[in-house]
Amino acid sequence: MDGDIFINKHVVDDSAPTNADGETNYKPEPQVFKGTDPVHVDRIIMTSNLDESCIIKMMSRQTRIPEIGDNFSSRHGQKGVVGLIVPQVDMPFSESGWCPDLIMNPHGFPSRMTVGKMIELISGKAGVLDGELKYGTAFGGDKVEEMGKILIKHGYSFDGKDLLMSGITGQMLECFVF
Repeated sequence: MDGDIFINKHVVDDSAPTNADGETNYKPEPQVFKGTDPVHVDRIIMTSNLDESCIIKMMSRQTRIPEIGDNFSSRHGQKGVVGLIVPQVDMPFSESGWCPDLIMNPHGFPSRMTVGKMIELISGKAGVLDGELKYGTAFGGDKVEEMGKILIKHGYSFDGKDLLMSGITGQMLECFVF
C-alpha cells in the first residue's frame, strides 16, 4: 500500500560528525512504495560495488487487468499489443464449451520465427490435459511427437488445432485455431 516501506536502509550521515568513539553516524533512508495498487516484492538482491558500498536492488510485480494498448511479451520474444477486449460470451468456443483466454495474430509467428513458442503451446496443452508438467522448448525436454500422442489420447488433434464456433453468431469458424 501507499507509504509502506520496502527496504528499511540506513546511510552514512555526512552532515553529522563522527562521534567521540570514532563510530560513523547513520540516518534512516527507507525505500517507500508510492502508488495505489498492491505490489509484491519478487526478489531482493544485496551486493557491493568496487568501493565495498552495499547495493540493494529490488524487483517487484503487480497484477493488473489488461487494457487496450498494453504490451505483452513471451519468453520466446513473441511480442504483442492488446487490440481488443471482449466479453467471454463473444469469444469463440469449442463443442465441449471451452474458450480461449487469449487470441494472438498468427502472422507474428513466421515473421519472428518463434518455433519454440509453438512447441511450448503444444506442451502446455498436453501437460494440462495429462495433469503433469511438460517442458516445451526447441532445445530439449519433451518431444513434440509425445505431446501429440497425449493430445490424441484426450480427443484432440495431433497438432493441437481445434475447430471453434463464433461466440457472436454460433457458426463454425472457417479455419482451425491452435
